[in-house]
Amino acid sequence: MRKVLFAAALTLAAGAGAAEQASPYGQWRTPERGGLIEVSQCDGGLCGKILGGTPGASPEDGLDRYNKNPALRSRPLIGLYVFRGLKPAGGSWKGSIYNPSDGGTYTATVTLKSASEMTVKGCVVWPLCKTQTWAKVR
Repeated sequence: MRKVLFAAALTLAAGAGAAEQASPYGQWRTPERGGLIEVSQCDGGLCGKILGGTPGASPEDGLDRYNKNPALRSRPLIGLYVFRGLKPAGGSWKGSIYNPSDGGTYTATVTLKSASEMTVKGCVVWPLCKTQTWAKVR
């Protein structure tokens, strides 16, 4: 009986560890220009802030040069939220995402595929969408 309880406890502990590892929170590498995004909880949902790299930046200065609002074109991309407050929606999070590559804001769906892989999809209108796969750094 003691061996059965011990085996059951190990199984539960292993399952709990695997569940904890599959989290959207942490640092993620984008496939374009070495972007590094910190995904955390804020504004009642999922948020993503640029920590490094230049995802969509003007390579020479790292500023938000393509923003539709001319007053925001001189702000640095580092520290900028590309999404804020994405809401849970059936295994994904939905809301909007800002793309510094073109200054546009799009409908977004973020889906955790595994502990180390997440897809981020932005759409002008369906089916005009672009999907990226981000890799977890830590």
